[in-house]
Order: sequence, then C-alpha cells, then structure tokens
Amino acid sequence: MLAPRRSVLASGSFALVCGLLAVFSACSGNNSASPDAGVDAAGAAESGAQVSTGLPCDVDAVLQTHCRKCHAATPVYGAPMPLVTHAHLTAPAKSDPSKKVYELVVQRIRDDAKPMPQPPNARLAAGEMATLDGWVGAGAPRSGDACGGEADAGTEALACTPDLSVAPAAPWTMPQTATNEYVCYGMEVTPGAAKHVVALTPRVDNAKIVHHILLFQTDAAYPSTPQKCSPGGSLQWKLMFGWAPGGKNLQLPPTVGYPLAASGPSHFVVQVHYNNVSGLAGEKDTSGFDLCTAAPRANEADVLAFGTQKIDIPPNASKETTCTLDVPPALAGVHILAAMPHMHQLGTSIETKLVPAGGGPEVDLGTASSWDFNNQSWLPVDATIGADDVVRTKCAWTNTTGARVKFGENTEDEMCYSFSMYYPRIQSSLWTWAAPALISTCK
Repeated sequence: MLAPRRSVLASGSFALVCGLLAVFSACSGNNSASPDAGVDAAGAAESGAQVSTGLPCDVDAVLQTHCRKCHAATPVYGAPMPLVTHAHLTAPAKSDPSKKVYELVVQRIRDDAKPMPQPPNARLAAGEMATLDGWVGAGAPRSGDACGGEADAGTEALACTPDLSVAPAAPWTMPQTATNEYVCYGMEVTPGAAKHVVALTPRVDNAKIVHHILLFQTDAAYPSTPQKCSPGGSLQWKLMFGWAPGGKNLQLPPTVGYPLAASGPSHFVVQVHYNNVSGLAGEKDTSGFDLCTAAPRANEADVLAFGTQKIDIPPNASKETTCTLDVPPALAGVHILAAMPHMHQLGTSIETKLVPAGGGPEVDLGTASSWDFNNQSWLPVDATIGADDVVRTKCAWTNTTGARVKFGENTEDEMCYSFSMYYPRIQSSLWTWAAPALISTCK
C-alpha cells in the first residue's frame, strides 16, 4: 500500500504537458427556467420507475440517452435545469423567455460549434434527431405514455482494486454567487519502491457542482488545501488524465504504466472545474481520483506534443499554419494511445495526421474540425510511428482582436499542440515533451 503525504509547498519545475485549460467536456449550458415538475414524476423517473413524465416514450428515450446524465430530475455536473418532464421542456427559457426550453434544446443540439451533448459524448443519430423534430413540429404535445428512467453518467468499475486515493486536505466550499470556479490542490505520495500507475478512475464527491476534473503529475509540491487557480494550469504540470460526464476510466495496456518515483515523493495536482449556475448555497466537494498501482511494467507511458510554437496571427485576420515533422530516430517505434488537440480561444480547427513512409492511408492522430476551447478531451488513437514517417499538424485561427497574437501560456495567447499519450517513454536527456513541435517545419 502506498503512503500518501500532503504537499505543503507551491512551486514548479519541468514536466511534460502544458497545464491545460477549461478542458474536457461536461454538462453546463444556457440557463433556462426550472419549474417544479412534480416530485412524484421527477423522482420516479430518477429512480427508474415507469411513470408518465408527460413525454412520448420515443422522445423520453432520446433525452434519457443523451441529456439526463446531467439534466436529471436533480441536475448534476453543472447542468442548469432538468429535462425530465413535459413541464421542464415547455417552460419559458430563462435566457430567452420568448422561447420554450425545448426550442433551445433542439437549437443547441444542432450547434456544430458548441454541440449538446458535449464531447466525448456521441451526438444524436439522424433518427433520434428526427424523433425530436417530429415532436417539436407537432407543437410538443403532452403524452400519457408511461416511461422514464435515469441515465448513468458514471464510469464502469476498474478491473483492479485502487490502492491510492488522491484527495484534498479539506473540502472546497463553492460560493453561491460564483458560476464557474477553477480550483487546484496537491498531494504527494511516497511509494517506498518503484511503482507504476496502471489505471485510474474519477471520484466525484458532489455531482451537483463538478463540471470536470483533471489529474497532473509535477516535479514539485503544491498546496494540499484547495485554492483558486488558473484555468490554464501551469507549464510545469504534466497532464495524466481528465474526466467529464460521459468520459471513461483510464486503463493502460497490460505492459504500460505511468511511473512513480522509486525514492522520494511523487507529486500530483488535481484541478476541478466547478459550475454552480443554479446558485446553490453551502455546496462542498472533495472530488479526486482513485488509482491502481502495480510493480513496474515493461513500458513507461508519457506525453509529447506535435504542432508548433511558431505562431503569429495578424490583428483582425484569419491564419492557417501547416507544420510537418520528419520523424527523428528517437521517435521511431513509439505507439500512440490517445491524443488531445489543444488551442486557445481564437482557434477554429486543428488536425494531426500520420503519413506513412511507405505510402498507404493517412492515420488520424487527433482532429477537432470545429474547435471549442471549453470542450477538449482525449481522443482514442492506435498508431505506431515508423522511421521516415511524417507527422503533419494543421491549425487555423480567426483573430477577432485588434492585437497581433503569438504563442503563449495565457488564454489571450495562442497554441497549436496535439498532446499525445505514448509508450515507451523516450529516455534521452536531449528529449523534451515539446521536441516534436520545436523541430517541425511550418508554412
């Protein structure tokens, strides 16, 4: 069993990944009225009982599958209102009282820039959209159908038993008047022997206010008591994992693990994005992560970045940059497990492709064709990089400001990175996480 010890210092040193942002999708959205829909119907729907919510069962099934992970009878994960009963859907929308909630629901589902449900959740299929359109087109009539139930926004159980819990030294109390808060806390672990983190799962304490949570490794300690922090985190933090409703656990392949220090402490930082759009009072939270560790495996996992730091976007202009990396010997043979494209608020699209040296189809290493700064997530990848392959990253921005924008850590600056989780870890002292981006050629 590992022996956790709370961290007490606030400093940072080199690590692998840009502290990332208001990343990872979740369930907050436009505010709408939340009328009392009747405790019996809403409560029964939440418990899974078959009752009449006033919705046709086909409509109810679509909402059940795609919306109620967050928009439950008691909204969770920052959702502003329930979408369980006919009364919920036909109430005037708070953001635009001239419209009904269902009108804005359909509008948001179709919004390619900021869709609902948000990634990593799947968007509605054509047939499901047709079901909603048919009901709305008929005037959203009330139904006597008996149906209902509550969607599961949690994750499946890990195949291992967690032996390490990353948790704060004290609960965070969410201010009633704050809609969004980014809060960080640290923890250090002294394993006593070499260990690998082989799986982890989020531990959500208060689902009513948690929007998403991120786990970082860092070389230095961070305060163990939760405190406000920048959405962008720190360049000294290496992102290990992030979770939002609809996301899954991280279970690494049998031969792969994230290393913990064999001697001395390993440091973790947790960043929690809280959303309290409903103005709830006195809400506390101790969310974190549960980890499984094991004896060192054959391969160490790590993170690198494709893309570029050569960014110069003129004021009031659009800009597109394409960067190519001729795979260096150090990178040949690594296997990519997942990717997270990353830009800031002026980004419009980003894609990274692997071009095999021997020809054949290009391999997608992470694409966000409609970039949304507030909804970023790890995308599954299964690709091995070969010698003489080429990795091509394309980024596009639209600068709506009157200032020239260049590369930087602040959200007012810009980035063009495709963070990639890979193994085996490159051990060369000349290697850094940003090396692929630094040596790419751009035009």
